[in-house]
Amino acid sequence: MAFKYVIAILQPEVIQALEAQLSRIGVGGITLTRVKGFGDYKNFFSRDWLTDHAKAELFVEDARVGALLDVLRDVTNAAAPGVVAVLPVESFHHLHAGSDAVTQPSKSSI
Repeated sequence: MAFKYVIAILQPEVIQALEAQLSRIGVGGITLTRVKGFGDYKNFFSRDWLTDHAKAELFVEDARVGALLDVLRDVTNAAAPGVVAVLPVESFHHLHAGSDAVTQPSKSSI
């Protein structure tokens, strides 16, 4: 089974809604990091152009990527800016289980 690595930079206020929707589409895990940055929408009136964002990282099965992108669009509601990158995953391993590769992760193992 093929996996994708999805990285989304989102407004912090949409994270709670995102988390609530992940189990509905069968995504069993997420890594969140607070980040700062700026892009097309700089605040030129501020001394500091950096704004707070949340970085969400997810490993999902190929078949679930479309549903995840739909959820990301829904929770941002087109009002909150954000970006998403979808990257291929060459292999996926569970270090604590001692397995060489995982072909189908369970919700509880991610």
